[in-house]
Amino acid sequence: MSARLVPLIVLLAVPTFAQFRAGAAARNITPDLGSAKAYIAGFGQNRAATGVHDDLHARCLALAAAQAPPVVLCGVDSIGLFYDDVAAIRQAVEQGHKSAVHVIVAVTHSHETPDTMGLWGPQIGISGLNDDYNRLVVQRTAAAALAALAGMQPATLRLARASSPRLREFYADSRPPVVLDDEIITLAADHAQTRKPIAILANWASHPEALGSQNTLLTADWCHYFYSEIEAQTGATPIFVNGAIGGMMSPLGAAITDPATGQPAPKDTFRFAEIVGREAAQHALRALAAAEAVSPDALLYRERMAAIPVTNRNFLMAAAANLFKGRKPMTAEQGTTAPVGYLRLSLAGEPLLEAASIPGELYPELSVGPIVRDPAADFPGAPSEPIIKRDLLKAPFRMVFGLANDEVGYIIPKAQWDEKPPYTFGAAKPWYGEINAPGPDTAPAILRTLSELVGP
Repeated sequence: MSARLVPLIVLLAVPTFAQFRAGAAARNITPDLGSAKAYIAGFGQNRAATGVHDDLHARCLALAAAQAPPVVLCGVDSIGLFYDDVAAIRQAVEQGHKSAVHVIVAVTHSHETPDTMGLWGPQIGISGLNDDYNRLVVQRTAAAALAALAGMQPATLRLARASSPRLREFYADSRPPVVLDDEIITLAADHAQTRKPIAILANWASHPEALGSQNTLLTADWCHYFYSEIEAQTGATPIFVNGAIGGMMSPLGAAITDPATGQPAPKDTFRFAEIVGREAAQHALRALAAAEAVSPDALLYRERMAAIPVTNRNFLMAAAANLFKGRKPMTAEQGTTAPVGYLRLSLAGEPLLEAASIPGELYPELSVGPIVRDPAADFPGAPSEPIIKRDLLKAPFRMVFGLANDEVGYIIPKAQWDEKPPYTFGAAKPWYGEINAPGPDTAPAILRTLSELVGP
């Protein structure tokens, strides 16, 4: 039997209720600046929003196969959501759907969106989190998820990957060694009969911070242009889920040529962000154009809470000062917990797509490898964690959902952890990542949990 005939035969042979199904929806989560001040997150304190450049959204894709509970993948234009808010979204979806459902909420991590974590208020020690706005994000993300579930219909799937030297130009890796997880993995859910796309979800590791620290307009950053390009070209609901962006995977310090002028794109401008977003979308769409349709017949999602020790004094003080407003409890004695997840779509017993949902900003060394050691590190002999896309995931298409279902900060290989001089790779001062990570045992705890979820 030709492999090309399998998807069609599967579609014809199974009952309608068992077909692969998909639905998508989006909801606006832009705050009303007339009712309350919004502090923009991601760089420093007291950056109050003065206007809106483009609306922010929660965008969700619902998938279902056979009799397994459906899975809803949501990409939210936000700096970060703690598990407490994700749990509220899940509860609202479960109540509205009235049957079992798995919900994955991943933020884009745009540094030009409201402070939803409490770390970027008017000054250090004063929370910038507005409970009313977080409730709006929870309510509208749940509404988007429920609308996506309600709109599910028979569908097929296309999967593609894109990489190029041009995409690598969009990175400025600020911490050696230079390790990039720069491949865009794209999933398109298409109507089974018309083949028109329902949604296009792209997974790529890139900080949306092209606008820099001086911008005061709310925006999804380069993601806005990514969405616009996908919508203009296909009419599908576009969804972006970030990847392994620790260390820092960012266009912020990159030198990018503007194709319209042949000159360097001006830094910290919307034109700079537009080039990144539109070209990333074009790469994804070109790859999808050559992808064949398949119809998965099995869908699985597993999740478990990882116990994470916390040694970061700044994190502990922030929790004690209630900057998180009741979210993300942590103590030096008990640490904290965060969810780790594993998603798999299969056809005839063979995995098509696997994804790891990671509750923070994973260093790409842990996504694609390698983990480079330096004897100046604090734990140079620490055992290497498994590399997710090399050692744990085996499907032809492998995704890492960063900042998914929680945000614990940076997730650094323990062998590269470095708080004490001499600093690794010749640095003259402490690295940024360790200042914004729970502690050296974060990566071992999360990767150990993921290994158990994937299983043999």
